[in-house]
Amino acid sequence: MPKRRPSDPSPELPFDPSDRDALMRDLQRLLGQQQFNSIEEVNAFLHREVMGKPLPRVKGTTNRERAEDLVMAAQAERSIAKAKKLLAEALALDADCVMAHLALAELAEPAAETIAHCRDAMAAAERVFAAEADDHRPPVWYHPLGRPYMNARFLLADTLWSIGDRRAAIEEAQAMLALNPGDNQGMRYVLMEWLMRAGSLAEIDALLAAYADEASAVWRFSAALHRFRTHGSDAASNKLLRAAMASNKHVVPMLLGRTELPTEQPMTVGFGDESEAVSYVLAALPSWFECGAISWLEEHAPTSGARRTKRR
Repeated sequence: MPKRRPSDPSPELPFDPSDRDALMRDLQRLLGQQQFNSIEEVNAFLHREVMGKPLPRVKGTTNRERAEDLVMAAQAERSIAKAKKLLAEALALDADCVMAHLALAELAEPAAETIAHCRDAMAAAERVFAAEADDHRPPVWYHPLGRPYMNARFLLADTLWSIGDRRAAIEEAQAMLALNPGDNQGMRYVLMEWLMRAGSLAEIDALLAAYADEASAVWRFSAALHRFRTHGSDAASNKLLRAAMASNKHVVPMLLGRTELPTEQPMTVGFGDESEAVSYVLAALPSWFECGAISWLEEHAPTSGARRTKRR
């Protein structure tokens, strides 16, 4: 999701336009202009006209498509005022333009305004979903409006958490996973940290059981911490901790203050690398301190000559 920045004297848009979204939109429009009688004809068209060639820019022909074009133009704008004008024009063409509502939510500064625009985006998408036959609608993430709809829900949950409405944020995240069990957004990792701070033991158990993320340090360290919080330092919790430490060597030094910890989340995260450790520790550090797990970790951490750094 695009990161929002606070206002400054010369505000610029916080958009990071996705070329992939534009390509998918153009591909959907290009296919929509054709007439196919079978999936074989679709595949033949793709190999003949698309594979290995620049995808042609397909201008919108309906109000909904023209509104989406205006949103894409707004995303290319550097002026917030001009972008908002384009987004208003998009909504005048199509009041249910989910992309426009989401873009306004990403630009909003007060939390209440962000929440309102997120709910507008969700309601618009849900009206479109309701007008379609269920047996012809793809799973939500793969629907043409699925990604902006789910991104609006992600932003809503994050904003609710940031203003202290933790229960509402958790319930929103749980609803997202129910809609999209494949979790293309990685919402389960965010939810795990929220549950560690404000959820029930049963909710954590259920989430751990729903996803077996053996490659994820977030999952392994969360499982170890959860076991320690519920059973203390026993054979099972110690085994889980060893597996967690093996999954990412950078996490423990950061948790123990032996390695300097950045103050901001990394833009991208890779399994087993330093960015994953930073992302996890920045979110999970309070949970480790609150239950006294740092002392347990120190007992089992590999010894090194590294000195403890002053924690910010």
